Amino acid sequence: MNKKQRIINWLNIFLLVINITAFVTVLIMNDKSDTTKTISNNYFKSDSFLKDKLQLSDEQFIEIQNLDKKVFKSYQILLDAQCEDNFCLLNELSKDMPDQHKMDSIAKKIGKYHTNLKRVTIKHFMDLRRVCTDDQSDLLDQLIQDMMELDDQCKYCNKETCSRRESLVNKK
Repeated sequence: MNKKQRIINWLNIFLLVINITAFVTVLIMNDKSDTTKTISNNYFKSDSFLKDKLQLSDEQFIEIQNLDKKVFKSYQILLDAQCEDNFCLLNELSKDMPDQHKMDSIAKKIGKYHTNLKRVTIKHFMDLRRVCTDDQSDLLDQLIQDMMELDDQCKYCNKETCSRRESLVNKK
């Protein structure tokens, strides 16, 4: 029982750190003062970066800015809901007799939010590609790969040989 209690305590600490991080993120993103201006400026910086790197026309640039605004709203809604459920999970874990069924249900909801965040991201990149020409789309693919640092992920993989690693090397 002592080992189980220690595991639960470490799990509580881990989830608390995640929840605090999510809470701080939500606070920062919801701050309507100078932070909103900073976030907007960062949007425009990233959009300007894409415009420069992909040599986007003014029309493409405007369309991408509109897409970014829509995706940011979707992210915010999903992250807020995910944060709320993270706190619900932590509250349940903190009880003397946590309900396993309830925790499983909350965990599934959190997983669905994560899945939806990935779906929104995928749709966003597909929309970006739709705005781009074929050459710009190829450049965008390379930028995405560079930003995601896919090569670095292979450093932490346990596999000695991996077809994914080889495909990344061959794409360059």
